[in-house]
Amino acid sequence: MNYLDVYFSRINHLGETTAERIRNGGKRSFEKWLAESPHTLKNLSVERGIYFDGIILTSKDKEYEKIMFLEVALDVLIKVGDIMNWALDDGSVEKWILIQEEKKVNETFRSFWIVRCNYLMKWIDNEGHLQSSWAYFVSSLDSKIKGNFRTWNNLITPQPNKYAELLMPRYPVDRATNFIVEDESWTVVEYDYSSVPGVIYLSLTETKVNMIYDDIENDVADLDKMAVYDLSIPDGIQTFKVNEIINLTFTLMKNGNPINEEVEFISTNKRIVKPMHIDIINQETGEKECKEALVAIAKGTVEIIIQLKKYPKIYKKVTIMIDSAEKEFSAYIEGPNSIRLANKATYYLKGTEEINGEIEFIISDTKYAKIVEFVENGCKVEANSKNLLTDQSPITLTALYQDKVYKKEISIIPLW
Repeated sequence: MNYLDVYFSRINHLGETTAERIRNGGKRSFEKWLAESPHTLKNLSVERGIYFDGIILTSKDKEYEKIMFLEVALDVLIKVGDIMNWALDDGSVEKWILIQEEKKVNETFRSFWIVRCNYLMKWIDNEGHLQSSWAYFVSSLDSKIKGNFRTWNNLITPQPNKYAELLMPRYPVDRATNFIVEDESWTVVEYDYSSVPGVIYLSLTETKVNMIYDDIENDVADLDKMAVYDLSIPDGIQTFKVNEIINLTFTLMKNGNPINEEVEFISTNKRIVKPMHIDIINQETGEKECKEALVAIAKGTVEIIIQLKKYPKIYKKVTIMIDSAEKEFSAYIEGPNSIRLANKATYYLKGTEEINGEIEFIISDTKYAKIVEFVENGCKVEANSKNLLTDQSPITLTALYQDKVYKKEISIIPLW
């Protein structure tokens, strides 16, 4: 290498153009600033599992006194709407929401506006599931964060009661959703999803606490809207053979009615039942498809977890037996857990094998409901129209099949 090559190598080590040299020089300056600044905090994180170091600066503008600024390197993949964990010297952890990112040309580091969260908000969504998120909540007595939200102080309809504002990561929240904050009930009257992607702004007005359905102690409103899931499974232990695919017999119930939701099966003992990739014939196309399924590989008893794919927190454990002998037949009655007054519901006897033969259905108390029609492997039950409710003592539908008895409890409930 001659002197000219050395010269160009030295002047171009940060880039071949002026813009590249300025940008790369800026990155080096930020790295030095991050390493030496008294405002640097190490081991910050967001709830998505990203850890990083950053510089946190305060705002000198009284208009934005609640806002602080977070500076991080370009390769830190956090985003607006993330909840940041800030561990303090006393061991406590504060939650901060990233509400806006500053855009720069040829940026050398990333800059975010952050606000400290002051409440863990809980609510029931339109699917009946309990949701929660850290958020920044202010009532009408507090000053507002004025940022890039078109609705702030401008387009929200004036409220006759005390009102509040809520800023949190973007979740699907509907109008009329209720929240409990400090023993008070608040309902959503307006929201803004569009002004800042990743963040939702909600306008709330004060409403009355429902002492029946609002859980003041745990800050959850409208508990009556929460979905109740259940798995209806046959009596006894389902039995499978070694080398057989585990196809459990069950019905998924939501609020007492059968539903179709995608589930997954998890083996608690992979020495007896384990997931394997096998070829399965698609019933619609007739073609082979390679899919993962649970396969019995050894004798024994094992628990299988049936878990909703969309909502993993909803699951149930079922005990099965793996044997080389023929499977023992088991069955159950499929149908809703309740019938409204003067309404009908259909119930079927479902088994681990195909049902062939006569089934006899019996209702325990015909003053509450009666069988009005028999269908294949089932019957239709009609509730009374005389306002007779079962309250805490449901009636029983019994099915007699092959000298075995199968039962299901049914409640008669009001029309509304």
